[in-house]
Amino acid sequence: MKLTKTLFLILLFGVGANFYSQVKPPPSPSPTPLGEEILQTKMKTKNVQVAGLSAQTQNELGAASQLMQDGRHEESVIAHSNFIKAHPNIMVAYNNRGFSYMNLGKLDLAIADYNMALKLSPTALTYNNRGMTYSKKGDTASALADLSKAVQLNPQDSLGYSNRSIIYTQMGNYEAALTDINKAISILPKEATYFSNRCYTYFKMRNFEQAIKDCSDSLVLNPKNTTAYGTRGAAYFQLLSYESALADYDAALKLNDSFAEYHISRGYILFTLGRFEEAVSALSKAISLQPYAMAYLHRAAAYSKLDKPDLELADYNKAIEIEPNNAVSYNNRGSYYLKQNNPGAALADISKAIELNPKLVISYRNRAYIYRQNGETEKAQADEKTAEALENSPQK
Repeated sequence: MKLTKTLFLILLFGVGANFYSQVKPPPSPSPTPLGEEILQTKMKTKNVQVAGLSAQTQNELGAASQLMQDGRHEESVIAHSNFIKAHPNIMVAYNNRGFSYMNLGKLDLAIADYNMALKLSPTALTYNNRGMTYSKKGDTASALADLSKAVQLNPQDSLGYSNRSIIYTQMGNYEAALTDINKAISILPKEATYFSNRCYTYFKMRNFEQAIKDCSDSLVLNPKNTTAYGTRGAAYFQLLSYESALADYDAALKLNDSFAEYHISRGYILFTLGRFEEAVSALSKAISLQPYAMAYLHRAAAYSKLDKPDLELADYNKAIEIEPNNAVSYNNRGSYYLKQNNPGAALADISKAIELNPKLVISYRNRAYIYRQNGETEKAQADEKTAEALENSPQK
């Protein structure tokens, strides 16, 4: 599951007593790399002795399976395809080629192989794999059906419960997710991934203390679990334990420095701690790895604090270039223009923000401020009324 939605907080810059200024792109550090699964999915492959195969044929299947296990998926597909051409009725070969296709992002081909594997032999293993592939395609209903079938076929396989808990978490059905992940842990109590996944479910439930405990337990079992560090760091941040949050992201990045999203989170924490130069450095590192608009927005805020307006504007422009439909970028650039005594450009950007996101309360407040400065009282009152209505709405 990818982190796709962000809420917004007010970031005051003192432009005027009633001007609400810029908004922070996310409310807290990301508990996981944005381009990765939030929950650690496990899938199964199989390399077994198949009755009726000669030793040479078994060795060919074993060699193909080893390529898959080593993560050499392009080679695995070729080797398994050659094997399937000669032996078209071996379930394991289809399951394993499907696994490699899935890792290569060829989800439809993966599902086709899983379908064939299930036709040959309906196993919990293949239902699990097909279910998680459906999940990657965004087909939650099919994913849930397959994982439920996997659990039905093998109720003592912890993996089916764990992966189904992931689907429930993605659906926001946290109680069902906890039931399944608890069952997985009862079957396999030393699996670090399961504790890390339950940690994230508790995080989504805003039970940050329990999230920290589960991620800590995960790290006892596997001290190299970067996801556990990331989620625990995000939980510490929510509890205002900024130094602990920073330490966890530092630990995650020491294990794997390639996660741009964790550098963004680290930059956000440093910004919160008032360490703006270090925040710029962390966000610049993130940008060098993956130029997310979010990183430019954060760095622009840091440049604002460092009184570097040219660099601040350049980052807003870059954020808009990357994500031209991001209302926050226009709102914040509008705030910048107002600070630079350019109310016309400010009004245009903030109006664009409202066009892109008619529920962004802060932009109505900001535009109302500009209208009042321009003497356009009726327009200001209309925007203030809209902002108040949105703030009072149960679905704001």
